[in-house]
Amino acid sequence: MMAPGPLHAVTVLEQCHVSPSPAPVAGQPRALPLTFFDLVFWDFPPVQRLFFYDNADLLDVRDFLLRELPRFKKSLAAALHHFYPLAGKLTCEMAEGVAPEVVFSDGDSVRLTVAVSSDDFHDLAGDHARDTARFRPLLPALPKHGGSRSQDVLAIQVTVFPRAGICIGTTLHHAVADGSSYVHFMKTWAAIHRLSLECRKPVGPESPPLFDRGVVRDDAGLRDAFVSDHRALFVAGDKRLADWDLSRRPGVLLATFRFTEIQLHRLGSHVESETSVRCSPYALACGAAWAGIVHARDSGSTDGAAASNARFGFVTGCKPRASPPIPANYFGNCLGLCRVEAKRSGLTAAAASAAIWRVIEGLVEEGRAFRDARGWVRCVREYASARAVTVAGSPKLGVYAVDFGALWGRPKKVEIPSVERTGALALAESGRDGGIEVGLALPRAEMEAFRAFYLDLFGSLK
Repeated sequence: MMAPGPLHAVTVLEQCHVSPSPAPVAGQPRALPLTFFDLVFWDFPPVQRLFFYDNADLLDVRDFLLRELPRFKKSLAAALHHFYPLAGKLTCEMAEGVAPEVVFSDGDSVRLTVAVSSDDFHDLAGDHARDTARFRPLLPALPKHGGSRSQDVLAIQVTVFPRAGICIGTTLHHAVADGSSYVHFMKTWAAIHRLSLECRKPVGPESPPLFDRGVVRDDAGLRDAFVSDHRALFVAGDKRLADWDLSRRPGVLLATFRFTEIQLHRLGSHVESETSVRCSPYALACGAAWAGIVHARDSGSTDGAAASNARFGFVTGCKPRASPPIPANYFGNCLGLCRVEAKRSGLTAAAASAAIWRVIEGLVEEGRAFRDARGWVRCVREYASARAVTVAGSPKLGVYAVDFGALWGRPKKVEIPSVERTGALALAESGRDGGIEVGLALPRAEMEAFRAFYLDLFGSLK
């Protein structure tokens, strides 16, 4: 395993604010109440992604500032016209009488940071283990307002790597949008940027976002129950979400492990022979990664944790599972929480994959995705305190299709560095050779143990 590279300074060149342009039409709602789906993620760490776009013809920063930056600003403003709540502010209080909501006011904006880095672009955009500290300067913070009573929803940073490319970093509050809504915005921004250069005329999303909260039925009163849970947890001083956080530990590495279509086929045949279960590629990749992390943690553990059950959590899209179904272009969160447990001692990729697939299969039962919904807010904290492995992203989102065209095209690499704080697997469709890529943030010793597990697993399946 390669040693992490040295830390390089990032110099901020400009900070500006980009507002929706033109402003949203008068009839659009200015306040969006958080639904019960949103409230699950109300106090989660923000989701942070990095899109690396390579371009060796990018000679210097001045050229980017003069030629490219104005186009990025203009296309971003046009995309925010359609996704204007992303320029709004989120209530950060859960006090009595305070409604958790996203509010957009005239003049609201997204903070855009422009920076330059002397780090090695191609090294950062690789798969090998890299120190997570190298990614943090590429990620923007979410400003707070009014003594922390409200917070920006989205922040963006564009970092220039002379003679190499750019990195677009985003920080998004999870309570405002899930991965599907986020990628809808990113693809819209990229398409406006790409097509406005090609067609020289304004363009918009093929399917405009839907903000109508009335499409989310809540006959079980989950929203009120979740607000009550959040208030009770706040009063109790519950800090269990921090049990996932590795960002304060030195020597944490981020690496990508690829599960090609050929590897997944071989793994699927192995799992079926071992368990008689025919798994999806998603269950196979997640199961192998889950088993590898459990193995890596236990290989250096002396606290007897191996005697307990291992826990895994993932989300399922609930738009088609709701009754009535929620339109695909609905903007917000629409995810159900799914839980898996298995014997920790000697957990294999086959056993882990089969356990995950059995839960996925059970979701076909009508209403199954919502059966345990009332406990979602508290369940998340239980899983955090147990350091459960969870999932961020999905191979279905299509992050590698965020195509800015012309000089930039599609990203060379997409990372979710915020998994360092959430203990999650960063899943995406492979940007190179089909299959699924899995990003992990682990301490150095655990990363080395995981890599050995991964190589041994696929070495035995040839």
